[in-house]
Amino acid sequence: MFSNSRLEEIFIQISKNEFTTIKELTNLFHVTDRTIRTDIQAINLEIAKYECEILLKRKSGYYLMSYNKDKFKELQNQMEKQTNVLTFNSLDDRIKYILQKLLYSQDYVILDDLANEVFVSRNTLQNYIKPIKETLETYNLIYVSKPNLGVKVFGNEKDKRECLINEILCKDTPTYIIGFTKEEQMLFKDIDLFEIQTLVNQLLNKHDIHASDYDRKNLVMHCALMISRVKTENYIPFDVQFPIQDDICELIEQLCIQLENKFDIQITSGEKQYIYLHIASNTHMNIYSVNTVKLQNQITKLLEVIYEEYNFDLRPDAILKKDLFNHFSSILSSKNIYMNKKNPLLNTIKTNFPLPFEITLTSTAKVFSEALTEDEIGYISLHIGAAIERCFTSMYQKKRVVLVCGSGIATTRMLEARLQTFFNSKIVIVNKISYAEFMHYDFANIDFVISTIPIQSDNIPVEVVDFTLKNTDIEKISKRLSHMDKKANFVAKFFDKQLFIHKSNEVTKEDVLTELAHLLENQNIVSDTFIHSVLERESIACTNLNDIFAIPHPMEACSKETKVAVAILDQPVEWNDKHEEVQIIFMISIKQGEQKQFEHLYDLFIEIVGNTKLQQDIVHSNSFEEFLYTISTVDIFNS
Repeated sequence: MFSNSRLEEIFIQISKNEFTTIKELTNLFHVTDRTIRTDIQAINLEIAKYECEILLKRKSGYYLMSYNKDKFKELQNQMEKQTNVLTFNSLDDRIKYILQKLLYSQDYVILDDLANEVFVSRNTLQNYIKPIKETLETYNLIYVSKPNLGVKVFGNEKDKRECLINEILCKDTPTYIIGFTKEEQMLFKDIDLFEIQTLVNQLLNKHDIHASDYDRKNLVMHCALMISRVKTENYIPFDVQFPIQDDICELIEQLCIQLENKFDIQITSGEKQYIYLHIASNTHMNIYSVNTVKLQNQITKLLEVIYEEYNFDLRPDAILKKDLFNHFSSILSSKNIYMNKKNPLLNTIKTNFPLPFEITLTSTAKVFSEALTEDEIGYISLHIGAAIERCFTSMYQKKRVVLVCGSGIATTRMLEARLQTFFNSKIVIVNKISYAEFMHYDFANIDFVISTIPIQSDNIPVEVVDFTLKNTDIEKISKRLSHMDKKANFVAKFFDKQLFIHKSNEVTKEDVLTELAHLLENQNIVSDTFIHSVLERESIACTNLNDIFAIPHPMEACSKETKVAVAILDQPVEWNDKHEEVQIIFMISIKQGEQKQFEHLYDLFIEIVGNTKLQQDIVHSNSFEEFLYTISTVDIFNS
């Protein structure tokens, strides 16, 4: 419709917003103000026939004005037909497009052409090259630049496909399993994705093969990628190490025949093997037999390590043992065919379940000779976390509660029933009394009172609620129960003025780790070997929870006391090879046997990770007193 893609992009950007400033447009398209004004003049010439135009409102920005509803509807319909246009709303969008272009190109690509396609200057495009090279290197792919020819990516087909699947497609969104995005349809623009989805689902259902919605979508994407690459004569060679098992061979043949007929391609033995391996890694089919006895012994040892190091006794949990056996069988099967499955929930797991993740990371390292990836550890930690929840639920000591109601037995029964519905596993109702009885009641061995009457007491905590127990009442009681599990001196127990430093000058990661370890050592909390254990743990996987907060710690509990040494940095320090920087560092030292109690401190960690204001308040704490005040205001510490 428009004479070039950038005009269309600018039109889309302006039409979807009430106002769009020229600064937003220049930042988005990396061009000058003058270029934007020239482009808008060109757009107005092309949309004039639809009786609309782009206008500029002073101090607000550009907006789209329509003078004829029917004509404007015609314009909208015309735009909706332009399904072959990609929008570049971010740097990430452009990098994905460039990666896709390079990986699909058989010849050298001229950088000036690439710059025009993503609406940026040649100089701006050069800034994208470094992250693109780094991404390609992680897949053993080589970026080659030749004068007068351009650039090209070299590497084997398997690695190129892995890069395309992992870097171009966005798998970590809740909508990944629902339908197909515009980006997916653009990547496979000549392929009917819905037809592949139907064929894959029919195959799995017919053979009673279990796979999650996410894994089914993965299979569809891999089949689409195979078809796309075969159509451009890019094939995966057959690997004699992994012949297709006879009992699965028929299944693969059925799918391949249907795909060949539908998409007019020839599927080679290597491509059949490609499908075979991805069916294996995305379903519960263990195509590589594992040593059952050995794996069961390893799981037993793993649970022993968790008990010894963290004091969580998960050994009797039959559900956990079964889940771990199935999951490890799948992992080991995938490892033996060199298939490493990405975990789209990894960052969510590390942020929201740091303790189960940490337990899994350190414990599996002591049991399994072959290192597990963080993606695999993330999945396993969900099983460990669920088992810990079951453990705590069974161990939970119910709080003893007295009800005070002044409206008669009917309302008392209603409140009692509602409380039992929501808190049956957490409270026991010892007695139901009137206000008159409340005034003289002996509250010895009573944890708190729930009352429908607005009363106060210096002798016993009281939660005033409506007899219908509204959502706000449920929240109040939930908070009360949570706070009662935390000791009043919680902060003072873990943090100490002698274990706090504030740095205004630049430091390295090793500098700050060493200084914090020395603080702990000087207080006779740890030995001089503590720092070596911390560095060993850091070498397995970096301990930053986000781009500002890190929790370095040793491989195992080895301290005389459970304490946290704190460093607040004015100048961020680079923490990992992804160039992520941190300013808040909590070095954790745990005394053997106190791991379970220490779990409550992770509530604080999670709050810090998810609360930007709290992060900034901590960073601006210039003294231990300010720091202590800041973290004491966190809701989990309020009673």
